[in-house]
Amino acid sequence: MSWESPIISAIVSTYNSEQFLRGRLDDLLNQSIGNKAEIIIVNSGSQQNEDVIIQEYISRYQHIKSIKTPFRESIYQAWNRGIKLATGKYITNANTDDRLHPKALEILSSILDSNPHIGLVYADQKISTEPSVAYNDKKSSRTMRRPQYSRLRLLAGYIVGPQAVWRSSLHFKDQIWFDESYEVAGDYDFVCRVAEKYPILHTSQILGSYYLARDKSNKEYQDIDKTATETAKIQIRYGKRYIDVLNADQRKKLKSKLLFYLRIPSIIHIVIFRLSQNLSPRHYILPRAFVNWMSALILMKEGDIETSIKLCKSCINYPRAVTARLLLQELLKFEE
Repeated sequence: MSWESPIISAIVSTYNSEQFLRGRLDDLLNQSIGNKAEIIIVNSGSQQNEDVIIQEYISRYQHIKSIKTPFRESIYQAWNRGIKLATGKYITNANTDDRLHPKALEILSSILDSNPHIGLVYADQKISTEPSVAYNDKKSSRTMRRPQYSRLRLLAGYIVGPQAVWRSSLHFKDQIWFDESYEVAGDYDFVCRVAEKYPILHTSQILGSYYLARDKSNKEYQDIDKTATETAKIQIRYGKRYIDVLNADQRKKLKSKLLFYLRIPSIIHIVIFRLSQNLSPRHYILPRAFVNWMSALILMKEGDIETSIKLCKSCINYPRAVTARLLLQELLKFEE
């Protein structure tokens, strides 16, 4: 394989993932633009033998770089460290336990080439419950059909997933880096900041497989409370900022849309939402808890604290209503 100047840089952070690393590197090298893909491995103080594998691949492939820290750092620290060495026009994170369609990087890079106004693109994935399974293996259990992008859907939850591709200029020109204070939701925070400056695009192609361990040992499931709390704080922060930049007409339209949902009885709304997730996952309606706390944010901005509190209280017992509970704590301080 003859190497060319990299189009894309793939950041591979590894910590005690020796069993996945070789398959991950082969997966990237076997991409249709593998000869134009720079691979940057960050060994974040691993206690396993990844170094042996890394040195083997570095000796064979000139477009593989590595960094090793003597201590374990967060995945977002590792990604930032790797990105600072990147020379590709585009960036992707490459989790060691995930795999890609053979043309994934080519397709996603081409979408960004054809849409210079787009900052980031994401696709659908297969879900695999078996470790180290190649993309074309039939063991994948189901497909994750991700919704079409909108700012409201992004504020309602992290819809982008683990295999996005974005412009390196987001880091080096716009100075949008991963917030290293997060442990599990830093990618959500990053995408929310990208969305404030650039459009985001979803392609309805299945371009990767995502490993979901049967015992849910994936990082985001190891501390559900931390994941939920970090996510909620991000939602409130960027929800407020989204409202702040709307002009009077845009805010009026958003408020009317949310109030329309609120006129639907909650149980009916929840049933319709679940049906829409199953029947039309790309265009599902906004979830009830989100409608409540987003409406509360708008009314809070308008000074109607009493109604905001009522809206948050009405949904704090819903599943995944951490955002409403945190916002309620903030609103109650106005009454003290």
